[in-house]
Amino acid sequence: MLRHITYSMFCLSLMTITGAANAGEFIAYRLSNWKEKHFEEPGKANQHLAAVKKLGCDAKLDNHGEHTDVVYRSTRWRSMEVANDQLAHQWENWMKNSGFETLHGHSAIHASHDHAGHNHGGKGQEGHNHAEHDHSGHNHGPGQAEEVAYRLADWKSMRNEDPGELAELVALMNGLGCEIRTESRSSISIRCRQWKHVEVPSHKVASAWQAWLKNSGFEVTHDHS
Repeated sequence: MLRHITYSMFCLSLMTITGAANAGEFIAYRLSNWKEKHFEEPGKANQHLAAVKKLGCDAKLDNHGEHTDVVYRSTRWRSMEVANDQLAHQWENWMKNSGFETLHGHSAIHASHDHAGHNHGGKGQEGHNHAEHDHSGHNHGPGQAEEVAYRLADWKSMRNEDPGELAELVALMNGLGCEIRTESRSSISIRCRQWKHVEVPSHKVASAWQAWLKNSGFEVTHDHS
């Protein structure tokens, strides 16, 4: 019963948070392939359906009599605003557990996000203090996650004539924690003056983001010690 109430409150609060104004943190997310999530209770299935629809997913219920599946996907990158970093990590974990790929950029010195047992050693970019970047309750374990650090010290213009692709670019830059200026209907300028990093699930994914960020003009380091 308690798990049901907790999940219900989580989904219902998503309805409010995604419409919040003046929030402080972004999560970028997408789900390229159809995801099927199984529920024994119709009420929880309906709550999950409403939550993923609020996130912009194509979604439907698939009733099998004794259980219900929620089937959903979101093929384009989108972003969600929340009030603080703690909430960002709660929702990022919920999204990951629901099958989404996520990006949430952390500042170099990130003392409030405790990562106990997450020791990177002495490598890393100048100003990126892992000793002050705590990770309790978010322990990756060996081989489970890697970090890609990035910076874009000066404003860089980006242009895309496709409105959908430009919206995806804005969502990604929001998730990375960049400053964004709208220049026109088809162009934006971005900047990320301080070193930030994202945590990704594997070396393969880290290498792909490292290449993408470099191609987009960022300075990048990838610590996989």
